[in-house]
Amino acid sequence: MSEEGLDDGFHDALGSLDFAMIQHDRRGVLQYARRPNRFLTEWVHDYGDEALFTWEFDLGEFISEAGWQIGAAEHSFQILYPQFDVRLRRDIDAVAAEIQRLEHRLANLDLTDPAL
Repeated sequence: MSEEGLDDGFHDALGSLDFAMIQHDRRGVLQYARRPNRFLTEWVHDYGDEALFTWEFDLGEFISEAGWQIGAAEHSFQILYPQFDVRLRRDIDAVAAEIQRLEHRLANLDLTDPAL
């Protein structure tokens, strides 16, 4: 993908959702990041013909700040991320729907739920 991908409206639409372009890699993929809080980063990789949505949650830092620990208290590199990324059409509504789906799921995570 070339720089003209920045002019097709998708770039500006991602900006309206608070995504910032972080990198234009060697293969031409534009990578955007959004940080709703200091632990969660949502990513959109723009391939020109489709987009990929993924995310990462810095679980180690979150747990450490909560006064908890994982295993032997090693909190470095304890990252929660999806098993599978989501491929989308280059459409801001599709991106917004994935954000909403992810954040709804994370917001409703109840560790006391007996159904777990």
